[in-house]
Amino acid sequence: MEISAENLSLLRLARTNGLGAVSIKRLLLRYANAENALQNFSHWAKPSMVLATTEAVLQEMEKLYALGGWVVCMTDSDYPSALRDLPDAPIVLSGLGVRGVLNQRQVGMVGNRAASSAGLSWSRTAAQALAHAGVVVTSGLARGVDTAVHEGALSGARTETPCTVAVVAGGVDHIYPPENAKLRQRIIEQGCVISEQPLGMQPIANLFPQRNRIIAGLSVGVIVSEAPRHSGSLITADYALNYGREVWAVPGNPTEARSGGPNWLLKNGATLIESAADVLAQLPGSAAPFVQRFRAQPNLFPEERSRESDDLLQLEEGTESESQPARTRLFALLSTTPTTFDVLVRQTSLSEAETSALLVELELEGHAAREADGRWRRG
Repeated sequence: MEISAENLSLLRLARTNGLGAVSIKRLLLRYANAENALQNFSHWAKPSMVLATTEAVLQEMEKLYALGGWVVCMTDSDYPSALRDLPDAPIVLSGLGVRGVLNQRQVGMVGNRAASSAGLSWSRTAAQALAHAGVVVTSGLARGVDTAVHEGALSGARTETPCTVAVVAGGVDHIYPPENAKLRQRIIEQGCVISEQPLGMQPIANLFPQRNRIIAGLSVGVIVSEAPRHSGSLITADYALNYGREVWAVPGNPTEARSGGPNWLLKNGATLIESAADVLAQLPGSAAPFVQRFRAQPNLFPEERSRESDDLLQLEEGTESESQPARTRLFALLSTTPTTFDVLVRQTSLSEAETSALLVELELEGHAAREADGRWRRG
């Protein structure tokens, strides 16, 4: 078993109770890398914090590798590019199956566990069509819509092409729900099962919202079919909105509680779809660059939900500041109101050649569009 000193340090931080992704990213900004953060443990950790040991991490990795699994850390070159710039991106992901599928274009599909027959049929058919078109379909391997989504993707994939990703709330070795054991194995053979949780972790309730953010982050957009107004599917949509991803919703009968979530999303700006063809017609080439901004969208969950606090850290203020990449700065300036090229050059402080190249890149990915008069807007 080979693991770099930096990845071992990242794993120790990620496996320390009470220390989450947001806090670890702050530490990496403050100390440049995980090894330095560990060396300065006494400077930033509260007395109650117990750092995960090297022995415990290596034992977990041995068990994971014995299962044929792998781990990808945020400093690895093949860490999913769609997640890399998110403020709460998982520090490490354990996986079983085809590792490379994580960097393919993905669409998230979520919905109710107690879905109707029509909802299950629609979800299965849509996932089948997306997979047949070469799009990886990502969901949570739960009962109901998630199960239909994975089954549809597997049936629609061409030959043995990787076609689906299952993000689970517990450890990747934990089979949940138990009736999906055979489906899970098929996903491992033609996609992958991933988690940020350690091996052996039970999928307890507060881990599901954390799992949902990964589904949203990996995807260029999220489809919500059937889901109640207050449900895990709407949490996934909330994360997607916050990350700047597309949100598509399937309309339903207003008297049916399972249509409450999609209908509410549609009233508040989600894109109405009736089939996978509607998604494929407007599918971005990649996930939009993440831009920290005030959201124009309504807050789906005004009440406090399980987001990580940084109270455990004793870091001075101002350690998080970091210049945004040029591509992200340029994308942040675009809106639905067209802007002239000269203004974009001036506001980004980039050269004309650099600005032009980045705009073309964003245009090819579907994140920018050029008007007839030469002005630029969001795609």
